[in-house]
Amino acid sequence: MSPQSRLIRWLSGGGDDASTEEETGGAQRSLRSTTLAPVESNATPYGVTIEEAKVAPGADYWRVTRVYHLAPQENNGRHHIFLDGLSPDGMRIKSSQARITWDGGEQVVTLDKPDNEPGANFPMWKWQVCSVEMTGLPSDRVHGLRTNHPDEPNPGGGGSGNTLFHHSFLIVYQQAKAPERAGTILGRVENMRAGLVVALLRGDDAIDNATVDASGGFTFTAVKAGAYSLRLEGVTQPVQVTAGQTAQVTVTLPPRNSVIEGTVTNGTGLLLRLVSQGEVLAQGALGQSGTFRLRNLGAATYFVQVVRPGEVDPVVQSEVLALDGNNQRRIDLAVPEEKPAADGVIKRYVLLGAVDKATTKAHLTVLVPALAAKRVAFGFDVHEAANAQEVIVIGDGEAVPEGSLIYLSMRGVKVQRLNGTPEEIRSQLEAGS
Repeated sequence: MSPQSRLIRWLSGGGDDASTEEETGGAQRSLRSTTLAPVESNATPYGVTIEEAKVAPGADYWRVTRVYHLAPQENNGRHHIFLDGLSPDGMRIKSSQARITWDGGEQVVTLDKPDNEPGANFPMWKWQVCSVEMTGLPSDRVHGLRTNHPDEPNPGGGGSGNTLFHHSFLIVYQQAKAPERAGTILGRVENMRAGLVVALLRGDDAIDNATVDASGGFTFTAVKAGAYSLRLEGVTQPVQVTAGQTAQVTVTLPPRNSVIEGTVTNGTGLLLRLVSQGEVLAQGALGQSGTFRLRNLGAATYFVQVVRPGEVDPVVQSEVLALDGNNQRRIDLAVPEEKPAADGVIKRYVLLGAVDKATTKAHLTVLVPALAAKRVAFGFDVHEAANAQEVIVIGDGEAVPEGSLIYLSMRGVKVQRLNGTPEEIRSQLEAGS
């Protein structure tokens, strides 16, 4: 049974029934479950306010958890302040005291009533405006408690209800530790770009992160006071957080506005690769025009390479390109043309996987007689196959990578892949023209 329910039962004549062992246990459980709950108050419309205690973080104090104006059917014409003082685990602290003050006077009351009643009560008289606080520790204060409110009849009629000078309040205090006051970090990123995430670190430990919005701003809330650092794309910015205050900080990233653009002659179907300090930063296929544009580059030295699919070493590479994060460079590269076969253009070529693969050996055993009979060229080199008008690829993507087919297609070669057992592939070859 909650303090409010216990009071209602007592006021309505529940008497000693409320103090049975079962009910007492229920009250304790309910009180314990509401420990440090948000303040419950229906008394604001009656001019009642709460003044929070000024207490250092971590210190013990008396905290208001409930301020309740009794309904007409609960009050039955009374004009009292009813009080309870609870321990952190929700048990009444007997013999604790409250101080009630008003203009020109004060009175200290002791919470010494039986368990089935509120811990203490104080009758208010006409026009008296009271404030309440607990003693012994710093305490929240409740102000504006008075009885000169308009009449409030009982919902069903009859009885006295709440009338002028007959209004009552229940106030529940609980001992608690004052929480640490938190601060806020309000940040901004200069030279920002989309998709940035800022990490908040305390020492070497990342404790939170925040996404940078479209305007370059980010926020960390409920941050305990202390020294922190912000980390973003290799940039570390220290920040000091003070309790109850907002720390404003700017993280300036190195500019990344440099551009490399240009053209690769004979680059159709090849791969363009951007390299810096031995690391491949980007790679993509060149189109028919061979033009490219690499944007959002920071200050560093770069190389642009052109690579055949499936190979590591570049066919051609640019000179060293030094960028400062704001400048632009244009380069033009040319890939040496591949010479056609000595006897002219190859009409049809059968491309097999690497010669050391077991699947390739199995295909060779079965297919060579059929290929020889049809006088079809075959081999294992995609660059040799690029000289043919039509290429028949034998095996799946593990035998001959998909990138090789793209390379051949981009060079205007008609490509067909045959899958299946060696016998099935031989039948398909023999059926072809």
